[in-house]
Amino acid sequence: MNENLPNRPCSINCQECPIWTKSLFKDFDPELLNWLQTKKTEKELFKGETFFDQGSSVSGLYCHSSGLSKVIQKDANDKIRFARLVFPGDTSGHRSLFIQNYYQGTTLVLSDTAKACFIPMEDVLYLLSKNPSFAQNLIVKISIELRRSEEDKMATKERTVRGRLAELLLKLGNEYAEVLEKDERLIKSEITKREIAKILLVADETIIRLMSEMAKDGVIDYENKRLLIKDMKNLTELSKY
Repeated sequence: MNENLPNRPCSINCQECPIWTKSLFKDFDPELLNWLQTKKTEKELFKGETFFDQGSSVSGLYCHSSGLSKVIQKDANDKIRFARLVFPGDTSGHRSLFIQNYYQGTTLVLSDTAKACFIPMEDVLYLLSKNPSFAQNLIVKISIELRRSEEDKMATKERTVRGRLAELLLKLGNEYAEVLEKDERLIKSEITKREIAKILLVADETIIRLMSEMAKDGVIDYENKRLLIKDMKNLTELSKY
């Protein structure tokens, strides 16, 4: 984690944030939002830097407002055993907040820059006591993620890598892309084939081959190193296998 970039007061209120409607705090009343404004701080990091590292003491959660990041968890042999993308509007650090003394994963920035608001653990606990909707939203989020983790483990055994790749590209197209035409999406920042392979926990060569085939079939392309999804409908069909 970059200790040379300290947290700073957030410059905008939650309601003015572009990801407000996707956040865990969307149901807060004005009084609670004003209180939160005095507690949260903002951090901006650059590609390759981390918001927190696996094994560091749990101190709070991050609400990501811009950029693309990923959460990874490694085993004792330093091999990645779990990975997921973190989009604007998502949070990281929440799974470790109540049951662990140390973060169980690392949140790493993939885009050129990424911003997130940090909320200390004691303030999260206060919010949970004051807003039942926040508690419910957090419980639902953790439950969905745990279910998806189990589904991903099963998918690794039962689904094709092509289907899992298509599903990941769909997520990027829906959550982190500019809409060009009805069926076209331009991913907002560069994401390499190697990064995609790490997230899917497969060999680089496999992703290179599959994405080359998708490009040949007119499903994807590249524009100034950024991934261009040319056919979301076709990608949806591929994601079923």
